[in-house]
Amino acid sequence: MGVTVGDIVSYIENWAPLSYAEDYDRPGLELGHTDAPVRIIVLSVDASQKAVDFAVSHRADLLLVHHPLFFHPLSNGSDRDLTGRRVLKLAENHIALYAAHTNLDSCPGGNNDHACSLLGLEKVEAVAGEGEKACLRIGRLPQARGLCFRDFARLTRVRFGLSFLKMFGDPDKMIRTVALCTGSGMEFAPLAVSKGADVLVTGDITYHRAEEALAEGLCLIDAGHFETDALSLDWVKGHLEDFVQSRQESVAIITAPLEAPGQMITKD
Repeated sequence: MGVTVGDIVSYIENWAPLSYAEDYDRPGLELGHTDAPVRIIVLSVDASQKAVDFAVSHRADLLLVHHPLFFHPLSNGSDRDLTGRRVLKLAENHIALYAAHTNLDSCPGGNNDHACSLLGLEKVEAVAGEGEKACLRIGRLPQARGLCFRDFARLTRVRFGLSFLKMFGDPDKMIRTVALCTGSGMEFAPLAVSKGADVLVTGDITYHRAEEALAEGLCLIDAGHFETDALSLDWVKGHLEDFVQSRQESVAIITAPLEAPGQMITKD
């Protein structure tokens, strides 16, 4: 019978329900027919022009991304608009677009839990402030004494496959309890402090907010917004491969080349 866009949408939303998304978020099917057949899926963090071009060149039927393209209302659907050009190209090539964003981060077994497993955290709990979704994870390092912050930062860089990260705090402080939020989670620093965390691992850490957290005794690791979101691609691909195999269907699932928006320049 084949696999349709609607089948993929239903499968994703079964384990990453839209109810887990933040109120400001706009995940879900953004473009396409639910009854359209799917033979090739391209995965990407963003529906960037390069990702759209990659999907077109591989004759994809579905582009599955983390960050919604329509995060803000579409103001112009013409080729004179940046977003409009991408929408036109996807539509003209009959490529559906689906975004799994904060629902994918926060759902049980989602990207936050996956990142915790990469760090080997134990007794992981999903926590939330009053009136918030449970986006933050709190876990314990398996080492009885913990690790000094310097060694924990090195562990995070290696386990996340990063070429670099930024650390804020005393390198010799012992880390036992870890708070984590993939993407941009600096807003959860006060919650991390209230839960007794020694360090918060997230992205998008700015100078003044770091200063405030450090004053509260919380170490920080900025592992990158893009980089921590990109951790989802491998395990999402595995989930989708299991699904199409269970349906005994042939669907190619391809990850677009990962290109962060910026580059790090180091000394020669």
